[in-house]
Amino acid sequence: MKFLAKNVLATILFFLTPLVFAQDIQVITYGTTKYEPVGTMEIIFDFEVVNISQLEQVVFEVRTINNLPQNWTSSLCFGQNCFPPDMDSVATNPPFPEPPLQPGDTLITSLHVVTDQSSIATAYVQIQIGTFRHPDDRIILNFTGTTDPAVSVNEKTELNTYYLSQNYPNPFNPSTKINYKVGEPGLVQLKVYNVLGVEVANLVNEYKNAGDYSTDFNALNLSSGVYFYSLTVNNFIQTRKMILEK
Repeated sequence: MKFLAKNVLATILFFLTPLVFAQDIQVITYGTTKYEPVGTMEIIFDFEVVNISQLEQVVFEVRTINNLPQNWTSSLCFGQNCFPPDMDSVATNPPFPEPPLQPGDTLITSLHVVTDQSSIATAYVQIQIGTFRHPDDRIILNFTGTTDPAVSVNEKTELNTYYLSQNYPNPFNPSTKINYKVGEPGLVQLKVYNVLGVEVANLVNEYKNAGDYSTDFNALNLSSGVYFYSLTVNNFIQTRKMILEK
């Protein structure tokens, strides 16, 4: 089954800066730190790899650190197809099921951490992502999954909830509203970038408590086109696309 989404120009992410571009790809994550109640079978980290180049790309993922509690395992997955826990390297190339990424294509991928459903413990897994064309130009993702008896089934949903809403209106001219949710107190950064990855606006850069927030973005001095806005708080990063039409 094919898990590629066509014509995606989305963006990004992550290691020590809120927006990191490899030479051929961008990566989108949906949370790199998760807390789950004891008894959880799997801790799942979803992320996407986008081919931002003009060439076909064979994308690889390498699990470089796999620090797990006893009797826990982790697996790399393309879509819903997870590979054996002892397989540290996968790629969009035979014998693996996903084909190379065409320009603009997105690979849906994830990391699954399987627990023993009884331990109070933390898993730490690092994944490096790159392409066969530029194998040394990699994006590094660090995932941390914790089972915690203080987290109930209901509370963990709230604890893990960080969210960046689609701006409204979109397309817009010249102003738009951006809503976002902070799951835990922390330094919140909300920035806007052009398609080249250049920062054009710093909307939020301050410590905030958990809660729902809203901010306005006025693009009166910017030209029409596609822009990306990125929310960074604690270990969470999410980026969305917006369109300015004048």
